[in-house]
Amino acid sequence: MLFRYLGRDKEGKSLQGELEAKNIAEAEARLKERGIYVLEIKRRISWTLNIQRKVKTSDLIFLLRQLAFLIKSGITLNTALEITESNIKDPALKTTIRKLREETTTGASLSSSLSKVGPGFPRMVIEIIRVGEATGNLSEVIARLADFLTREEDLKTKVKQVMSYPMITLLLVGGAVTFLLVTIVPVFTRLYKSANVTLPLPTRILVALSAIISGYWWLIIPSAIIIYFLFKKIINTEKGRMVWDRILFRLPSSIGNIYRLSIFLRISSTLETLLRSGLLLTESLLFLSRASGNKVTENAILYCREGVIQGRSISVVLRESRIFPQLFVRMIAVGEEGGNLEEMLGRMVEYFEKELDNEMKRFVTLLEPTLTLILGVIVGFVALSIYLPIFDMIRLVR
Repeated sequence: MLFRYLGRDKEGKSLQGELEAKNIAEAEARLKERGIYVLEIKRRISWTLNIQRKVKTSDLIFLLRQLAFLIKSGITLNTALEITESNIKDPALKTTIRKLREETTTGASLSSSLSKVGPGFPRMVIEIIRVGEATGNLSEVIARLADFLTREEDLKTKVKQVMSYPMITLLLVGGAVTFLLVTIVPVFTRLYKSANVTLPLPTRILVALSAIISGYWWLIIPSAIIIYFLFKKIINTEKGRMVWDRILFRLPSSIGNIYRLSIFLRISSTLETLLRSGLLLTESLLFLSRASGNKVTENAILYCREGVIQGRSISVVLRESRIFPQLFVRMIAVGEEGGNLEEMLGRMVEYFEKELDNEMKRFVTLLEPTLTLILGVIVGFVALSIYLPIFDMIRLVR
């Protein structure tokens, strides 16, 4: 089998490639021998084969909560998987859990079973469970992991809800204006030509837009699709993603604040979960770099990891990166000095959650009058452009 992997070497340098192995466990072992810390690995499969899909976060949360509750109640792992499988309706997830149960029946641990089943489970989840097994508090670690994933889903849902409202409104307005330009404006254009009136500037602009959209729609639509896919291809490259993420990170006003706060909240929550689960700080920072969701913060976190490996204070290195808020850096310094870094991160999670909620409320409050103003300007321009020549025609008749 051919596997595609993404990882980092001992110096934290990003590596990706492919290798042949009998299964995913053997592929991981061979990469480990090379000194590569695996962040993501999946089998490369042709489109003609049955592609294994990634496990949905909602299904993963349900699975983890069920296992945490059952294991904490004293039920064995195999029985817990069997009970969980009986409660699952999704056929694909049901098959995955059955494979897990088959692996654990042979004596394999839950983490190694997750690795063997396939690429559907996030690498970070597998590593946290492996630490929980080693420390003997598997149920607690799984429960904490489920809470973390729930917070992540809630965060994504909140941001999507806030951003979907203006997007839907603008799309509807754009659709309505396009409809007017294609159907209504040409009727008035013919009327103006027959009356032989001189068109004012707003009307000439509207007529020109109508002519462009009506006459070149066959070119505009394919061009928009091509531009979209070119953009996607560019941002999927290392340099393209870095440029795009830097633009997003520096966005002004409320949109930029919401984006940055959501990233800092994710970083605080992820690092707290990793450290409380028992992972070393250097390992936690490696996983955190991939989970941050932005290349700017990813590079800053990897820079911090290199500093920690060299024996430097994480708060000092964070301050040098000039990416993270001063409050975050100071709280990390306090936690580092007091030996309660996880507790300080937990407080930062609460702080960023409140700040994000407040910023979203401010955004929605400002959004409604802004959209109303934009709609008013658009409607006013269209109406003025259409009726100005009619007023001139009426004056000529009189």
